[in-house]
Amino acid sequence: MNTRKHLITTALSATLLGSALALAPAAGAAGYPNQNWARTSGNSAGVVFHPHGDQFEIWDNVHDASATWVAYNYKGVNDSWKRVGHVVDGHQTVSHNLYESINGKPAYIYFEVCDTVKGCSKASWYRTWGS
Repeated sequence: MNTRKHLITTALSATLLGSALALAPAAGAAGYPNQNWARTSGNSAGVVFHPHGDQFEIWDNVHDASATWVAYNYKGVNDSWKRVGHVVDGHQTVSHNLYESINGKPAYIYFEVCDTVKGCSKASWYRTWGS
């Protein structure tokens, strides 16, 4: 391949790659998944986040008298993790008012479900607005 053709091919490849990266959704810290649920290992505890109504649906699937809760913080904001809910051996839906926008931009949260025996799940991130 001659040098000019190689340079054109390389420039085109870089342009296409740059366009694909610009269109791809931004990955969360450490590649956390963009999904509205999380669960601990072995599914001992889980949560589904419903942005319409700001509701966390929390499950404690192991009847061992240990507590399960959700922790969250806002994506892209230097804030601390906050705890929501407290379930022991069962299911609970907790409404918790969240910001739908921060500084004029749509808001997102990182969240995880925690259990005193198994620890916390890997965090997920999801939007706080819409239905």
